[in-house]
Amino acid sequence: MNATSELATYRRFFDNMAGDIDLLLADLPAEALLWKPFEHSPWRGPAGSLGWLIAHAISSTYYLLRRAEWTMARIEWDAVNGDEGSDEFGPANHDPAYLRARTRRMVAYVQLLFDSLSPHDLDASRPHPQHPDRILTVRFDIQHAFEHMSRHIGHAELTRQLWALPRA
Repeated sequence: MNATSELATYRRFFDNMAGDIDLLLADLPAEALLWKPFEHSPWRGPAGSLGWLIAHAISSTYYLLRRAEWTMARIEWDAVNGDEGSDEFGPANHDPAYLRARTRRMVAYVQLLFDSLSPHDLDASRPHPQHPDRILTVRFDIQHAFEHMSRHIGHAELTRQLWALPRA
C-alpha cells in the first residue's frame, strides 16, 4: 500500500487514535473509569464516565467498520455490531488493562480490514436494510468511524483532565 494512499491515511488515523487511548489509560487507576464529572446537567443530562467514553469509542468503531463490511456484502446485517455487543461497558471494562487490550484488538481488526480493501472498495454503496432511502457507503462509514472515535477520545481527554484536578 502506498504510504500516501487514502487507505494508508485512514490506517494512520486509527493507529494515532489507538495511541491516544493508550495515553489516556496510562497510569490510570480502575476507579477513574467509573468517575463522571457530574450527574446532572441542564444540557443533555449526565456526563459519561471516562471508561464509558473509551469503551464506546472502541465499540462504535467496530460497528461502523462492520457496517462498511456489510455494504461490501462481506457479512450479514445481523453481524453489524460493536465488539462486545450490547454490553459495550460491562464489568470487564472497569479495568484499564482490559481496555488497553481491547484497543489493541481493535487495531488488529482495523489493520486486517484495511489490508483486505482496495481503493475500488471505498466506492461501494448499498441501501440501508431498514431505511432504504439512506444509502450507506464504505468511505463514509470509515470516515464516520474515525470522526466518531476522535470525538469520544477528545471528550475522554477532557474528562480525564477533570478527574485529575482534585488529585493534583
